[in-house]
Amino acid sequence: MAEFTLSVVAPDRTIFEGEVLSAVVPGVNGYMGVMANHEPIIAALETGIVECKDARGQSTHIAIGGGFMEVSGTKAIILANSGEAASEIDLADAEKELEEARKALRGESSSIASEDAQDALKRAMNRIKAARRA
Repeated sequence: MAEFTLSVVAPDRTIFEGEVLSAVVPGVNGYMGVMANHEPIIAALETGIVECKDARGQSTHIAIGGGFMEVSGTKAIILANSGEAASEIDLADAEKELEEARKALRGESSSIASEDAQDALKRAMNRIKAARRA
């Protein structure tokens, strides 16, 4: 199988860059797969987990907070609103964020504004899911 270059970039840094056989990404209409020589596409991405596999069969998981992806020929670039590799996520920290979001949704005192609670809940759950896959 042919490889392609995948880059996952957040506003503050490059999270991942390497040769992969495939990537599964969280599109706004559901997860979609990408392989080398995929038809050119620009797609909006939802909060979710990017899973890519290299030639050795190793999987890498990356939690992203939405963004866009461009695929052309042998290159795919994900411009994520936020993101971190699953191996970098502090599970205890993500669980604290989840509890803070739940407090805000219940109307209790929280460090998260009530209007941001739903997004914070989704992000925290995504980070926990990714960390457990690392």
